[in-house]
Amino acid sequence: MRKSLFFGLAIAVASLFFYSTPALAKKTVLTPFDKRDWHVTEGMDNDSPLRDYALLYDAGGVDGAVGVIGIPSMRTYRHIRAGVDLHNFPFSGSNAGNTNGTPDGKYLWVSDKGADTIAEINLQTGWVERIFALPKPFGIHHSAALTPNGKYLFATGELTGKMLKLRLSDGATTVIDIPPAPSAPDYPDTGRDGKYIYSGNYYHSAIMVFTQDPFRFVKEIPVGKNPHGTNVSPNNRIVAVMDKLSATMSIIDTEKLKVVKVIPVGAGPLHNQFDTLGKYDYLSCFVSDSTSKVDMVRMQLVDEFPIHYRVGHNSIAPDNAYYVSQNKFSTGLFTPTGIVFAVNFELQDLDETSPTYGKSVKIIPVDGEPHEGRMIFASFIQRWNTGKGADLFTKGYMLGDVNVKFDSSLGTGPDIRPQIEPTHAAGNLKYWIPRDDGKPGVTKEGGVYVIRIKGFSYGYVPRFIHVPQGAKVRMIFTNIDKAAGLTKNPDVTMGLNIYGPYGPKTMLIGPRGMSQVAEFTADIAGEYEFYCQHFCGPLHLEMRGTFFVDPRGKSASLAVGDYQRASEQELLIEPEERRWMIGTNKLMNTLNEGNEPVI
Repeated sequence: MRKSLFFGLAIAVASLFFYSTPALAKKTVLTPFDKRDWHVTEGMDNDSPLRDYALLYDAGGVDGAVGVIGIPSMRTYRHIRAGVDLHNFPFSGSNAGNTNGTPDGKYLWVSDKGADTIAEINLQTGWVERIFALPKPFGIHHSAALTPNGKYLFATGELTGKMLKLRLSDGATTVIDIPPAPSAPDYPDTGRDGKYIYSGNYYHSAIMVFTQDPFRFVKEIPVGKNPHGTNVSPNNRIVAVMDKLSATMSIIDTEKLKVVKVIPVGAGPLHNQFDTLGKYDYLSCFVSDSTSKVDMVRMQLVDEFPIHYRVGHNSIAPDNAYYVSQNKFSTGLFTPTGIVFAVNFELQDLDETSPTYGKSVKIIPVDGEPHEGRMIFASFIQRWNTGKGADLFTKGYMLGDVNVKFDSSLGTGPDIRPQIEPTHAAGNLKYWIPRDDGKPGVTKEGGVYVIRIKGFSYGYVPRFIHVPQGAKVRMIFTNIDKAAGLTKNPDVTMGLNIYGPYGPKTMLIGPRGMSQVAEFTADIAGEYEFYCQHFCGPLHLEMRGTFFVDPRGKSASLAVGDYQRASEQELLIEPEERRWMIGTNKLMNTLNEGNEPVI
């Protein structure tokens, strides 16, 4: 995409920021429809407008869908089904600005940790258009690192110790192994100048630095213990790193490539959101149940807001007016609706001139267990159901004075807008039983391999499981905690999911007091990590194990397995939709590094 387009988009966003009226401003000229609408005619402004000025998109985690929520109403508009276990995404456009980027309103690309894929969602149609089938073994966690020109994504293979560069036009990739083991690359972000990409390495307590083109490892920078969220500032001068187990934020200078400041913050910092100016950074602090506000000019903590409870991810409005704390637990809140209790989103007021500054103004139950959240002005999403639908394929739409069109550069062509609805669960039989107290391990009962796995804060027993290829499996998962780890919440739900081809087959849930069972056939050979897909506490990422499906006469490993078949994602989409699945192992390491411009 041309630089002029990104400049125009930046001007359009700036215009919306500086010249738009407040979202709740009263109308001065009322239409006949307005006169029947109490939202318009009441004497005071309200916080539930029928039309929201911004939209929050969230990767819904275990429900396999991207949620769309209005800001400031906190009204849920829809869920877009996209896969198995969704985690992280950028908007299409440019990475300029804060984590919301400079969007063009066309796409978002969300990582599916369960299926080991990336789903492309068309923001204008509201459906998945393509599936990027990543090469196996990989084990994606996050893919929010977009290049300045919007043509490439970088993704972390947390479950195998790899990093990946993906060309969005055709799914071609470059994959890099990260030595020494164990490595857990995670939470990447790209420099706004196209020079570096930064990614945490959880087990090394370091930030890794790579060049964007050619895609190569440069160095590791030591930071605090077990780094989590890693974000580049809007002016590209620093990288802010959440040192989860050090209760600090490390500041890396992007020119010197070293830590220049360590700032004490709330306990258990996980993620951070810069405002659009880079003046303040807002941190989610899991253990202290708070939002920490850091002044990035003074380089110090200046405020702290309470949340309810155990925040994970977070998001900020495109005009800096609101912040959403995406909380993992709702202990003592809401009405139960089933075995899995709702998590929640909490809207906080960031306007320092407001009487509700720093306070929570709304809290809503949310299904799934959302991860990444990013916001976009609602005006970016057009209305296509009033007879102008043909413009989606021809004229496109206007953002300010910029005409945005869908073209053939992303593979589907301008005259076709696919509608894919990926499978969330398939190829198994799942059911609940009373708590199973059998000895953990693998036994054979008749022709079935019975696998009993116990989950606790924070790990599994057993951690390594072998079955032969073709085995009929009955997997019984039991949460044996009394209360979870450091936080002592009595209602923690754990999970167990085997990534890749077994993602749709497992997705086991572990509340206390009962067990869940999945029966399936282990038909694809290879080494596949399993992990906890329900956020259970500050050491949630420690919950890992390995499921080996051994081919006849061999032992499965990262080098021995049917990985091309695994990459084809047989259960994720229908055979008729496979024309819109791209990538797989066939395109691994086919990028011409050094000749893949990112600006």
